[in-house]
Amino acid sequence: MRAVIGVDYGTRAARAVLVDSRNGEVLCSHSVAYPHGVLEGDLADAGDYESVLLKLLEAISTSQYRDQVAGICVDATSLTLVPLAADGRVLCQIPQFADRIQAQIKLWKRHAAQPQADEALRLARAMREPFLGRTGGSVSSEWTLPKLMEMADEDPEAFEALDLALDLCEFLTCRLTGKLARSVGSMSFKGLWSRDLGFPSAGYLNGLRPGLSEKYRHVMRGEALRPGDPAGSLHPQLCRWFGFPLDAVVAAGTLDGHTSLAALGGLQAGDATLVVGTSNALTIQTGELCEMEGICGIAMDGLTAGLYGIDSGQNCTGDMLDWFMRNSVPQEMLAQAQKANKTPHQLLAERVERPWTNCVTALDWWNGSRNAPCDLDLRGMLAGLSLDTRPQDIYLALLQGIACGTREIVELWERNGVTVNRVLATGGIALKNALLMQEYANLLNRTVMVGRIAEGPAMGAAVFAAVAAGIYPNAAEACAEMGVKDFIRYSPDEVHRQAYEDLYRRNHALRQMAIGEINWPRRVKSG
Repeated sequence: MRAVIGVDYGTRAARAVLVDSRNGEVLCSHSVAYPHGVLEGDLADAGDYESVLLKLLEAISTSQYRDQVAGICVDATSLTLVPLAADGRVLCQIPQFADRIQAQIKLWKRHAAQPQADEALRLARAMREPFLGRTGGSVSSEWTLPKLMEMADEDPEAFEALDLALDLCEFLTCRLTGKLARSVGSMSFKGLWSRDLGFPSAGYLNGLRPGLSEKYRHVMRGEALRPGDPAGSLHPQLCRWFGFPLDAVVAAGTLDGHTSLAALGGLQAGDATLVVGTSNALTIQTGELCEMEGICGIAMDGLTAGLYGIDSGQNCTGDMLDWFMRNSVPQEMLAQAQKANKTPHQLLAERVERPWTNCVTALDWWNGSRNAPCDLDLRGMLAGLSLDTRPQDIYLALLQGIACGTREIVELWERNGVTVNRVLATGGIALKNALLMQEYANLLNRTVMVGRIAEGPAMGAAVFAAVAAGIYPNAAEACAEMGVKDFIRYSPDEVHRQAYEDLYRRNHALRQMAIGEINWPRRVKSG
């Protein structure tokens, strides 16, 4: 037997699975929360990620199959910017930069660089930079360039000391191998790079900040590897510590929203994969280059080798529902749920009757809009409230708002010639919240297939580890043996089809009104 390890780094915790490459059986799994959690300003503690990686490997090493490990792959939230000095330390691990914000690890959801993103977008449009065709016509404050511009503006000394700017999955992969290896997903979807166009022009980058072109190319150096490409061998010291074979291979790092498709089998043109968690990742494979506005990006080999991958999603799913639970559910209802040994989600879902008649409409922009449109300054909204509105009505509206936001993206794809053949889904919320997944089916008017797997991203990472280790020649063949076989099918409610179409049209109209007529105040975030 040959085993593989898939490691998934989420926003608040990381988990690892040890998998039998012959059949996908999970032999061992372990999860660890980051000791310091999410820091103020949407920053992360530099020591958390490395210490958790060692804890996960240590937990896996207790398995009797540790000497069978052939490969390992790490996926992680993106773009989580890890700034490194020339000696390999995270900048904030150097005493003089320890307490300086710009030397810290910046999480994907830090939007403090929005002014820099706006500036970068204005100049790119003025100069008609070709990369805009690959980034959905936008520059997001979540991405590398604006975060680096923020560093240059706010702390020039830290920026001068910066030697490498890595995405979290790249950083962890480098720690496992001791070698620099880039991810084509991070570089393409977050770094304004593509294999045919390269980086943005020198004139553009230097127009943003003098000398930025040379600096950007330096800190972004390294070969961009495809999912499943080998990045190197597991460092001998780690092999000795944990009892893994010296020839264990480490795969290229991948984005956490992009690995589940390998576990679910979303590997053909027309396969859309939805990962429902803190935020939503929504991807689709296509055989043709389809440039369009309103997505995160499109890249050859971005999701799997040989196809163009389209990356898109929504900023606030689990976070928005958590906000509602913490701020809007009456204490009486929370007590009733506890007494019944149920979660508040379960109790609210049970109280929903005739969901197609809901009078409340919600826009899911509690943390801005990532796609359709790309505008992180947009705000969430509730409409249609009355004295008869109950908590379950608002909760249902939030679920329906999430599903409507996904449909906005799907319809954007289709208007630009991308065919959607099927919708696959995974993630913790997808398995826990049947009401949400049914509303997805109803409002998308499509069957949604939810994989029965607790750790979809980690399992997908394990599939790519098996490819990197040479056990299978490609992800499709690996998935055929290791992937999910059992799915929950949610079919659309055909009886109330017109009612759901009316719900969607009402939601769509509210979005258009909010986009076009409301002058939203600029978001202000600490840090």
